[in-house]
Amino acid sequence: MRRLTPVQWIALLSVLLIALNLRGPFTSLAPVLEQIMESLHLSASMAGIVTALPLAALAFFSPIAPKVALKIGLERALIFALMCIAIGVMVRSMGSVSPLLIGTVLLGAGIAFGNVLLPAVVKEEFPLQISVITSFYIFAMGIGSTLASSAMVPLSQLAPDQINGWQFALLFNLLFPVAALAFWLPKVFKNKTSASHTTEINTAPPEGMSSILRSPVAWQVTLALGINSFTFYSLAGWLPKILNDLGYSELEAGYTYGFLQFSTMVPGLLLMPILAKAKNHILLITICAGGVVVSLVGLIVAPQWAVFWVAMFGLTNCSTFIVAISFVGLRTKDSKQAALLSGMSQSLGYSLAATGPSLIGYLYTQTQGWTTPLLTIAGFGVVCTVFAALAARDKQV
Repeated sequence: MRRLTPVQWIALLSVLLIALNLRGPFTSLAPVLEQIMESLHLSASMAGIVTALPLAALAFFSPIAPKVALKIGLERALIFALMCIAIGVMVRSMGSVSPLLIGTVLLGAGIAFGNVLLPAVVKEEFPLQISVITSFYIFAMGIGSTLASSAMVPLSQLAPDQINGWQFALLFNLLFPVAALAFWLPKVFKNKTSASHTTEINTAPPEGMSSILRSPVAWQVTLALGINSFTFYSLAGWLPKILNDLGYSELEAGYTYGFLQFSTMVPGLLLMPILAKAKNHILLITICAGGVVVSLVGLIVAPQWAVFWVAMFGLTNCSTFIVAISFVGLRTKDSKQAALLSGMSQSLGYSLAATGPSLIGYLYTQTQGWTTPLLTIAGFGVVCTVFAALAARDKQV
């Protein structure tokens, strides 16, 4: 990787501070979900709505993010995202059903904006190190997720008598947006008169999205990312149940599920030296995306090695995501195009991901087994491999 300038080191820190917020607030809910259900008397169906809301919010708000950035600039749009996350954390922790739902939607809006606009910032600030910086911030997302998720249950046991344990624990997530805002707000106020990001985005032609939608390369990147998200959430949403049906205890299934989350952190480190030197990404992403298929088939034919297959799935799925998300910057000409392509790909990606758990649940109900559902996910994995290889070609939108 090329040596970063002092200004770029500051920019990298700002990117990483935002990245810490882009997964933890969602994944931290699962460890205390049972406490929430008992405290608020939620049915399983209502709990399902709470867990599905984040993906629906991401799908809805992702295409809006580039439009907001066009009007107010990247930096101010990211400040808006962080404020949504911070307010969402506070509202979600108020202790009743309506704030829980409203806060989750606010979190979804903020995280959607961050997910969409961060690749545009990388394109703007690190045009020669896009793949490596992408690996850095995906790794930071994993750190935020792991810290938040692992802290929930211990924090819930330290809550004062005045509030429920889950409320106290979920408020822990407020640390991340506050830290990021403390860094970003002075930066925005200092640059109030110089709109380096705003200028580039605002002067771009208004027909930008229509040209993105007509681009085969944009659709290849979008489908690679979208189907990759589908495979992850389809398996992750049902993994504990799959493992229970394979004979694993609830405790073993829980540990294995946690291992899946941990395994998504590792590719960010492993891929940094590879992406720094790689000139051709076709072979790399084909191996990564193909590994997802192999792990799913392995889970069917050798379930006694489930921990290995789950780890392989997490490693290869996240590796595919990291390489594919770097294409948002590599396949676009400027930060405005990158923001539009990021919005398009992530909106469709999370829309596909939101349908995955329901489809897999339906197939399980119809077949009373996991072979057909897992083969279906593997089939989508094959399609993902094809589009990932196409998107890896050195062509621009």
